[in-house]
Amino acid sequence: MKVYIETFGCQMNRLDSELAAGLLGCAGHELTADRKAADVVLYNTCSVRRHAEEKVYSRLGAACRRKANHRPRLIIGVLGCMAQRAGEDLRRRFAGVDVVCSPGQLHRLAELVSAAARGAPAVALDPPRSAPAKAADQAALDALDLARRLDDTPSAAQAYVRVARGCDRCCTYCVVPFVRGRHRSRDPAQIVDEVRRLVDAGRSEITLLGQTVNSYRWGDGASAVRFSDLLQRVSAVAGLRRLRFVTSHPVDFGDDVLAAVRDLPNVCPYLHAPAQSGSDDVLKRMHRGYSRAAYDDLVDRARAIVPDVVLAGDFIVGFPGETEADHQASADLIRRSGYKNCFVFKYSPRPGTAAAQRLPDDVDDAAKRRRNNELLAVQAEVGLRHHRRCVGRAVEVLVEGPSPRADKQPHPPAPRATQLRGRTRGDHLVVFDGPLDLVGRYVDVRVTDATSLTLFAERMDGSGRADAAPQAGPPSDSPRFPPLPANGPGPVAR
Repeated sequence: MKVYIETFGCQMNRLDSELAAGLLGCAGHELTADRKAADVVLYNTCSVRRHAEEKVYSRLGAACRRKANHRPRLIIGVLGCMAQRAGEDLRRRFAGVDVVCSPGQLHRLAELVSAAARGAPAVALDPPRSAPAKAADQAALDALDLARRLDDTPSAAQAYVRVARGCDRCCTYCVVPFVRGRHRSRDPAQIVDEVRRLVDAGRSEITLLGQTVNSYRWGDGASAVRFSDLLQRVSAVAGLRRLRFVTSHPVDFGDDVLAAVRDLPNVCPYLHAPAQSGSDDVLKRMHRGYSRAAYDDLVDRARAIVPDVVLAGDFIVGFPGETEADHQASADLIRRSGYKNCFVFKYSPRPGTAAAQRLPDDVDDAAKRRRNNELLAVQAEVGLRHHRRCVGRAVEVLVEGPSPRADKQPHPPAPRATQLRGRTRGDHLVVFDGPLDLVGRYVDVRVTDATSLTLFAERMDGSGRADAAPQAGPPSDSPRFPPLPANGPGPVAR
């Protein structure tokens, strides 16, 4: 059957969709980017924010109507966090839904699709957080990561590798601990082996993923492998050119992690450390586990230990009880931290979380919208200052593909050239003109201009001149499966 997968939310969901595509490919199915031509439509969902769920409900309504009116044999499935949170209610609300598969049951997806094709109910949910995880499910998920098909990664040069599942932080606003379960680190030997196989297959930039990735710990006592130890082991893989990690929790940022970022030459100096608020009162109600002073200290230590560090953050506006003074404290923290970029979200109660059960949602929507826009405006100023400091510099860019605006260029800069986009080691988004055969390769460019989110650049040759031949890099062969549709990368929820 032809299978269409649409991904909502964070990088963890994007990796799960990649694994799902490989699993279904091994079962004989074919991935398609054409939703209307698909025999199976799967939505890999996010429950972190209400808006993400509303998008899925809209997609499900349209798909179920098409199934009822034109495609009675169409199989519709819901994967991911929303599947675990809503469970059987999805099938009761949408009669056309055939498959409901939680994150911890992804290894069963092929059999669930086969059951749905036979007309059988196909629901696989994880046990509640209070119940122990099944060892067989954990082993099957580990096997799924290890058995990934290396030609299925959407990028020829980049890949995600999961180092842990679940989360034990239990911030009062966050549904992730309830839909992805308890934190569980993976065996470091398995992680290194997976990275080595990906690098041998041409993926030269690896991003390590975890809900709180720097909470990674394997083993006990003196023999325990900390996250900084894991970075050392992975960075030693021959041929690995760039190593990234997301998303980090501020509590677990010891100096050992910062020293690893400084000392390991292929670890990128980019830290995504969500603050969520600049107010001690709000942080306490959020159960974040740190104070504003502690977060300021993290920023100071990061800049002292890693002089070229690039910081990014997350903020929630309108959390229960947030005052104007609390809001201004968040704006002040953005200015002080000098983030490259920030994700800013309006608070929305998530069913089952402590905040939804115990704290009244007492900031009206108009105030949330205003505060959201005000923080975005502050970050735009901070981001512009940050990016303008890059103007005139020569930077190395890994080319990811055509810019979204490439097709809108009225006059291409040169024959067979288009506007490309790529990332620096500090995760700066860079656009410049060049041929499509640069995709998946490393190119030296000189920054000529900047906005609050983007650097504009020209290609260079080895002598520093602009607009020269491409630099050598990993092969730019296309994956067997087409790229997975996605609704923005987003940060890994934490």
